[in-house]
Amino acid sequence: MKKIFFTLLCGMAGLFPVYLSAQCSFTNPSVRLISPPVSAPDGKCSITLELSFDIMHNNGGKYFWIHFWPTSAYPDYSYASSKPPVTSAVPGGNGALDASIATLGFYHMNEALQVQSSYPPDNNAPGFQSAYTITEIENGGILPGSDRYTVSGITVLLPQACTQPQSITADLWESQAAHAQQVACFTKGVVFFVNDPLVNGFLYCDVPREYAFTIRTIRSSGDLIVNYEVLIDNGDGIYNRSTDTMKVNNGSVILNSANNFRFTSGRLGFLPYSGQKPYADQSLWVTINSPAIPNEIYALLYNSCILLPAGIQTFTATRNGNMAGLRWTTVTETNNRGFFIEKINSSGEWVRTGFVASLAAQGNSFSPMEYQYAEVNNNRLPTVYRLAQTDLNGNVTYSMVRTVKGLTESGSLLIYPNPSADGQITVLVQTINPPYKISVYDLQGKRLREQVINVQQPLCLSGFKSGMYTLVLTKPGSSVAVTERFVINK
Repeated sequence: MKKIFFTLLCGMAGLFPVYLSAQCSFTNPSVRLISPPVSAPDGKCSITLELSFDIMHNNGGKYFWIHFWPTSAYPDYSYASSKPPVTSAVPGGNGALDASIATLGFYHMNEALQVQSSYPPDNNAPGFQSAYTITEIENGGILPGSDRYTVSGITVLLPQACTQPQSITADLWESQAAHAQQVACFTKGVVFFVNDPLVNGFLYCDVPREYAFTIRTIRSSGDLIVNYEVLIDNGDGIYNRSTDTMKVNNGSVILNSANNFRFTSGRLGFLPYSGQKPYADQSLWVTINSPAIPNEIYALLYNSCILLPAGIQTFTATRNGNMAGLRWTTVTETNNRGFFIEKINSSGEWVRTGFVASLAAQGNSFSPMEYQYAEVNNNRLPTVYRLAQTDLNGNVTYSMVRTVKGLTESGSLLIYPNPSADGQITVLVQTINPPYKISVYDLQGKRLREQVINVQQPLCLSGFKSGMYTLVLTKPGSSVAVTERFVINK
């Protein structure tokens, strides 16, 4: 697992007072905020982050140490003496760590990868980190022969308020000596921003899947150019450009005062992958970079959805007179017996109304299969349907739900269930094209929610307390306004 890079061994410290940093290069940092920045009582900013980076190992390196400083307090320590950086508290100490905000280290030899619980050169090192996880992808770095590391759970206290963009400068050094008392090689002055710009998002569980993300900056003037990409995770839950290669979207935005220094994507699809196994069951990564910052920033759009049953790609439900028609397509089937048709009755319980057998030979197929089902539906209220896919062993997996409007309903706005027993409703706009704005008011006229919708998809709203509410749909630049009331009975 160790890499030999150059034939000069940087362990020959007594002969060479200056070391080539490329022998244990520390490059390509990428940052993900695990939680939003938190303002500390003393005006500082506490952040917990995940840091990914590449290391080109020195031959024989055992201990690897990374020190972090606020860029404004970076000491530019000289490693020419082969002595590790320490605080002034050490007798004869060089004071290089006096202004540091974090140090972390790990032992790496052959297959061993162990987080270090202390910094042997100086037990006074500020902000020492040991409660983090570290993973390695061998040969996973951008540079040929480099390894990719992801360290998750680092907590640092930045010197300025969270409203200020802040950068960190880091050094990495390796040691071959016992207890890490000698510097064998190093990389200095790696700068990366940690709290600006920011990106976050959400993955929707409808089939086919959709996602949305927001990019914002805490700057208050000028233009900030941001490039973004959306990638499908390869299934390991670790961001890595060498393994997460399926790109489904990319673009560039300019954040400035005209858009309130914020870009919101709206709900987006990523067909054909969003309805296919295994891609629709995996998370997404949104990565951003900018000419104004030296590092990449990324966010995880975690997929907490139920696995696609039988590889269902599409599922629709429509009304034609007094008939309700369901259609669905599978892209893969494994030991599939077939599909029970289920709907919610007047008591709020799921009941089975039909069954469609699998078209796949012995229930197995890797080719698209199309299904349909129709039944008489004279219900004057909306009807909610789902598929209960059943395999040959009797295991059941449920699809997402689909709704058909009531027999006499002709309005453009549908809210269901209404009343709702769990504080959650779904809003379906049938005849008005986006964009439009959805607003929710309580009985006192207080506005509780407001959201601009750019994609014609069902909208899920939750978190309502018991009571009656008014939902208003308006279309910007027109006189369109539709109002409906809904009730929450918890």
